[in-house]
Amino acid sequence: MIDVNEITKWWNIFVGEGNFTEVRILGRFAYSGYFKSLENLISQLQLFSEMDDEQIYFVLNKIDEGCYGRSQCERFLKSPKTTTSDNNIIRRDWVLIDFDPKRAAGTNASDAEFELAHAKAQVVYTFLREQGFAEPVICKSGNGWHLLLKCNLSNTEENKDIINRFLQAISMLFSDDKVDIDESVFNAARICKLYGTMAKKGANIADRPWRMSQIIYTPQVIMENDLSLFQTVADMVPKEEPMVHYNRGGEQFDLQDFLNRHGIAHKKESCAKWDKYVLDHCIFNPEHSGKDACIIQMASGAIKYVCLHNTCQHHTWQEVRQMYEPEAYMPKPQPQYQTYPQRQPIQQPKNVVKPETPELGKKWLCMKDIKKVDITQLDGVKTGFTALDRRIVKLFYSELTILSGNNASGKSSFLNTLLLNVIDQGVEAALLTIELPAEHINAWIQMAAAGKRNLYKSSYAEDKYYVPNGVADRINEWTDGKLFIHNNDYGSDWNQILSDMKELIEQGVKFFVIDNLFSIDLDDLEGDKNKKEKQFILQLKDLCKKEKIHCILVAHPRKVMTFLRKNDISGTGDIQNAADNIGIMHRVNQDFFKAGDEFFGKGVTAQYANYGNVLEWCKNRMFGVCDLLVGLDYEIESRRFQNFKGEDHRYGWETPPVQQSIDYEPPMPFKSPDDESAPF
Repeated sequence: MIDVNEITKWWNIFVGEGNFTEVRILGRFAYSGYFKSLENLISQLQLFSEMDDEQIYFVLNKIDEGCYGRSQCERFLKSPKTTTSDNNIIRRDWVLIDFDPKRAAGTNASDAEFELAHAKAQVVYTFLREQGFAEPVICKSGNGWHLLLKCNLSNTEENKDIINRFLQAISMLFSDDKVDIDESVFNAARICKLYGTMAKKGANIADRPWRMSQIIYTPQVIMENDLSLFQTVADMVPKEEPMVHYNRGGEQFDLQDFLNRHGIAHKKESCAKWDKYVLDHCIFNPEHSGKDACIIQMASGAIKYVCLHNTCQHHTWQEVRQMYEPEAYMPKPQPQYQTYPQRQPIQQPKNVVKPETPELGKKWLCMKDIKKVDITQLDGVKTGFTALDRRIVKLFYSELTILSGNNASGKSSFLNTLLLNVIDQGVEAALLTIELPAEHINAWIQMAAAGKRNLYKSSYAEDKYYVPNGVADRINEWTDGKLFIHNNDYGSDWNQILSDMKELIEQGVKFFVIDNLFSIDLDDLEGDKNKKEKQFILQLKDLCKKEKIHCILVAHPRKVMTFLRKNDISGTGDIQNAADNIGIMHRVNQDFFKAGDEFFGKGVTAQYANYGNVLEWCKNRMFGVCDLLVGLDYEIESRRFQNFKGEDHRYGWETPPVQQSIDYEPPMPFKSPDDESAPF
């Protein structure tokens, strides 16, 4: 039961000539197919259309061309190993608003429920048009209704967050006990009902029949909606930061009590995320009645006033409260003590506006006022890994680098080798590793410095090696005053670490490694976890800039099943934003080949089969280098990384230290974000 004409209409709107999409059939079994041929797709669908449980969907957004070569190319494959993931989407083309009437699970909507969803879609349609959105494509999903908003957005975490909050706002404002607006359809690889196929959520009975999904309305010109429109609606969601409101007397504020005390007529609607108090009319314009105005309190405590009319959207919750309680935000009265003299308050330093001075120079500079800088002459240090240095030149001072990677990906061995490469160039360096005792770190660095040639095989454990005393003594002598390892007995408090780093900087240390972010105690910083991490990363970045040092910070990733990306690094997004460089270590194994081919395209990872590990440089602010893969040879005996097997680099404890020359390769020219060939 498919409608060929409707499917053709769907194809022309959502896929188009020369493009392809993934179609999935979900029911007792799951099937997937990638199709560029409409004729082939229709003939394949005919084979499944008489099943009594199939639901047919398509992927809404632009899929990476490489996915077309999967096993289900131009055919339906049962229980496929891989389907389209968020990482496979290269562009967001549509934003789906899904109106679904509430009913018993596993049933079709009744005619009355279906009409409730229709009415709700009309209300939201009017709201969106008032906000400036272009006309959407309007569809029947079979049991509910869809509004599809055309867009052209890159598949980034920032855009994902905006679309997520946009749908949260629509649901928060318009969902009720009869119709639910799905908040979960924000992901890039979202599947949507394939129009022209039947909706079969339950038995096909008179009261709750199967219905054909259809495209009801298509604008003459389908216009793209700018990101700013989605952002405006998304900002209607109260911020999720923890917030507790108080009365002037000091007791905790109760919103429900406030509305009751002041006779503000309302109806309360609740869910796990928020309480919504729908007002009889707008506080600022009584003509805005019905369900046009509400006060929303998030689970975090944050409160927001919303009126759907443009003329009232600038009004805030603070204005509402002050209308009824004018002194609500005035300072709390302080008790007067007569027995003891009052202490003089400590004067807090205030930021002052600086006048223009000869020492600081002009406040606004013309191009001719700015000294031309040769980037190759900027101060920094080479990594010692040739393929990386050729592209990024060196790790410049005043920069912050983030290094991530899964467990056993080689982060510690890479950093140990890097530190040796740094001090081999005459640059003093320091390592802070909270989780490991200094004795272990010292032993590992000694092995890497010694190299395979200078190690003895242990008689106590198979395939284990150690550094003989004479070699260890020479390495210790060579590193003395050049490489510093933090004493963990002083704790992991950030204020302590920051002070200790400044002491080393005064002694001339220019290169720091902090392993790792999540072992540092940030309790003395203010706010929740994200705010603490933001303050920390900004303080560290400021230290690098002011003191002209380079710092590498290890930050562990979240657990993901796909190819590890920089967006998978745990913690606040400010970590990635503040970083000048981001590197990710990968272990070369079957997971690397499988997930890497899905991201980079088949065959890209195969060239690294002879390496033990791969360093991916994901971000480089200086030259715009990204998606750079550097193969690293792991010497098992010494636990050091090399450029190639058998490299056998000799460090300064064996030979006099020599400043290595810079093998400079001019960076690729900067590209505009509008340039389709840009690497991002």
